[in-house]
Amino acid sequence: MSDNRELIRRLRSGDKSAGDELVENNMGLVYSIAGKMANRRYEMEDIVQIGAVGLVKAVRKFDETYGVQFSTYAVPMIIGEIKRFFRDDGTIKISRSLKEASLKGRRAEEMLRKKLGRNPTISEIAEETGLDKNILVEAFEASVIPESLQSEIGSEKGGMSLEEVLSSDDTEERIVDKVFIKEALAILSEREKRIIVMRYFRGKTQSEIAKSIGVSQVQISRIEKKALERIRESIINN
Repeated sequence: MSDNRELIRRLRSGDKSAGDELVENNMGLVYSIAGKMANRRYEMEDIVQIGAVGLVKAVRKFDETYGVQFSTYAVPMIIGEIKRFFRDDGTIKISRSLKEASLKGRRAEEMLRKKLGRNPTISEIAEETGLDKNILVEAFEASVIPESLQSEIGSEKGGMSLEEVLSSDDTEERIVDKVFIKEALAILSEREKRIIVMRYFRGKTQSEIAKSIGVSQVQISRIEKKALERIRESIINN
């Protein structure tokens, strides 16, 4: 079996069969992602087929000058294709109902954030809006815009891009896991993101983070704990 680099060189040299082989060699990525994004609305095989469309697009658009492995480039494109399918599929009436639910939920989320002085949980937003928690989670999921390779985690100076997070020596499975970690971070506030990134991506201790931010170690511990609880809740609800 030829490796991705060799197949890409052959493809760019005009060997169309190399493109088919490249897709076949990387279908494991699609199955891995589809398994993480599977839900009760669709059969697993349907999600795999949509993900394969994203993989084909990645094969067509990939350029070695991007400076990343093909799998690193392909993962966000596969995820984006599946998300677009979830969002745009007219057979489940996503358009109006979920957009309205998402808008209502985001307004309630902002109001509760000001009222409580913290980020509200999905359960609290559901109670405030009168919407079913599962519907609310689905609405928020449908409104998420797929991340680009250059988008940053957190807004602090020196924030990491997705491209940087997905280091070139990672296995394909670890690349998939890191993308989903990136998406889990999207539910956090900017302060929470900064703390989690410093703690788990940059190896900082709570004391070092506290000194950097200008708060106590106890406050960092409390914020970190709440942020991890929100990530767990998001993963469970999704």
